[in-house]
Amino acid sequence: MLAQPASARASECPEGVARPPPVKAAIERPFGFRLHPVMGSAVFQPSIVFRTSSGRVVRAVMGGRVTLLETKPGIGRFVWIRQRNGSELRYGPLAHARVGAERCVLPGVTLGRTTSSPFTLSLLRDRQWNDPAPLFGGGR
Repeated sequence: MLAQPASARASECPEGVARPPPVKAAIERPFGFRLHPVMGSAVFQPSIVFRTSSGRVVRAVMGGRVTLLETKPGIGRFVWIRQRNGSELRYGPLAHARVGAERCVLPGVTLGRTTSSPFTLSLLRDRQWNDPAPLFGGGR
């Protein structure tokens, strides 16, 4: 992890792209609409869901500034990283986070390890959920 003062902005962080996906696992459900198996109707999924097991290493796809470490009781931790263009990537759930809030991270830096829950990656750009797969070469 690259240490930066808390007052620094995401525009001051490196942003290069690490082409591998954030976790070594198959994509279980892609971003977008899918047929809900119980309700039988279309539901929007704002993230990519990876088929993981507990303890897998999770790495940053892009560099940027950690803007939020979010804890969801009973689920795990989520790490939000803002890129220079203002978009944000949300990684989680993680068993624990190895990065601190307001710090710059480089592409490929270890963010933490997966929990037993499915791991998700979400991309928020201009207040809209977008498919993060093209960031790591996983586009359709």
